[in-house]
Amino acid sequence: MGFLDHDPGHNTSYVYGEDIYGGWGERYFFTFYTEFGNRHFEMSAELILLGLIFIFSLSANLFVFTTVMMNSVLQTITNYFLLNLTAADILFCLSIPAIMYARVSPQWPLGDMICKVLPYSQFVCGFVLIWTLTLISMDRYFCIVVPPYRSKLNPRRAILLTMATWAIACILFLPVALWFRQQEVLENHALICTIVFPAVSTISVSFAFVVVLISLACLLPLVLLVYYYKKIFEKLVQTKQVWERSHLSSHHARHRRVVRMLIVSVSVILIMWLPIFLTMILIYVDGRRETSDLDFFLRSHHFLWSLILALANTVVNPLLYGALSENFIECLTKRKRLLNNSTLSVAAVARIS
Repeated sequence: MGFLDHDPGHNTSYVYGEDIYGGWGERYFFTFYTEFGNRHFEMSAELILLGLIFIFSLSANLFVFTTVMMNSVLQTITNYFLLNLTAADILFCLSIPAIMYARVSPQWPLGDMICKVLPYSQFVCGFVLIWTLTLISMDRYFCIVVPPYRSKLNPRRAILLTMATWAIACILFLPVALWFRQQEVLENHALICTIVFPAVSTISVSFAFVVVLISLACLLPLVLLVYYYKKIFEKLVQTKQVWERSHLSSHHARHRRVVRMLIVSVSVILIMWLPIFLTMILIYVDGRRETSDLDFFLRSHHFLWSLILALANTVVNPLLYGALSENFIECLTKRKRLLNNSTLSVAAVARIS
């Protein structure tokens, strides 16, 4: 019977092993990317969904990225943030092939180095993604709510802000690369990729990590994002009332479109990112059990499906903030107009010659 077909009865995602580095001794470890048990149908669904996300995400983000990079007229402050968002999206979705390979393997197949690099890159990209979305909401806030202060956010500062998000993320999650490692299962000497926090008597390292993760990568950026969009929504409501009093009905359609995109943007971010943070909290709660307590309630597929939801955000982002955004469409229209004018000028010169 293979590793994936084995089911000890209490959980299909916790295996018994011995920690010889962190000081925990023999204990149960969460499998994260691999899961044993008879899951052939579920595994097929996971692979199909991951494959579709990889194809669509890579295609959409490369389109937006190359379009912005190749057209100087598109290089606005908003599009600097968009470039950073698409770069983070691309790097995040590049982890999908490794996840797919791990799901079909009877044990962790990619070695200790990838076990460290894969979750580290996902934490970094996730942090950059959420904070870039927050920066975009801040930029929209300055554009719509306090336009006199718009000049404070210039291209140089936009670039510095995006570089800062990467620098902070890379430093903040360095421990992840140290704590994730390839772990041997005592029962059949199979391998899994899991996280093992240091056993320190004075503080709970796992608790400190979860608090920092939830605070800096979830609560703070999402609270700021909701605050900025709330202020934008209030401003749009005030603007609508002014238009109605002035009988400017021609603006109503655009107002409704902007409000609709605003609501969709906030809803998508919350729906796609909150589950992965909730799952990390539940993994922490599960991991606090004594070795004799086998009432584990989490499974690897819970972690995977919350991760799939976050990865799906890399498909939505280039649509909401790129191809379907008014900023992007207006810039493309302006670019097309300039090209048409250039073509007409060349034709006129040719006729004169």
